Amino acid sequence: MPTLMTRPSFERLAQVRTRLIDHSLPSARPGQAGVAGLFLPWAGRRLAEAGGIYWIGAATEGDYGAEGEQSFEACHERGARLCDRGPHAHAHTPLWLFLDGLTRGLLGGSYDMTTERWGWSNLLKIGWSVGTPESWPAELIERQQPACAAALREELAGLRRSLVFVGSEDDFGILGEALGGMPEWHGKQDEVTGIWWLHDEVSGNLIVHGCHPSAARRGHFSKAALERTVLLARDLLPHFT
Repeated sequence: MPTLMTRPSFERLAQVRTRLIDHSLPSARPGQAGVAGLFLPWAGRRLAEAGGIYWIGAATEGDYGAEGEQSFEACHERGARLCDRGPHAHAHTPLWLFLDGLTRGLLGGSYDMTTERWGWSNLLKIGWSVGTPESWPAELIERQQPACAAALREELAGLRRSLVFVGSEDDFGILGEALGGMPEWHGKQDEVTGIWWLHDEVSGNLIVHGCHPSAARRGHFSKAALERTVLLARDLLPHFT
């Protein structure tokens, strides 16, 4: 079952979700905003072995199966339905167009033809069924931060010679913690590309931190961010050339 998160990390997050619902926040259901289903990262079967692209967003959208089963297997299947079932209805959204641009530029094919060498994760593994993370209950984010940072650290440790693109301007205190505190980013975040980057010499991973493709498109720098990311990957990850 391809994922870079271990069962112990998943179980820790599942406990956080259960406690949130038991003690303070409702579970999402029709007509009621609430805690979404638990997100389990997905990874193509050759990603860890051969290197590739690991996309990290902010969080899930909608209720994300909140009323369904929350087992490791069920949560994995939710991710697989989105990532590993061929072309889908989201293919023409800014996010998927950006990911498709990365796979075409670095893996030689569209996202649905290169699934074995890319993966999908989120900074926040427990979402809220409405709105964006900036408007979600503070408790929801604060309670999961330590578990999410530990899980992301584990995910990144499973990657070698890969491009990791973090498509969320706010890292919610998770990315920095997963990278060991205060990473030394290169580049200047401005209207031209909107990205920061660092190259980890030990793992060989290139980590690029930008904003969500929808925000980049609204700011008219989505194309520049995509082109810059592809050039960086080709320069610093030679197997992509």
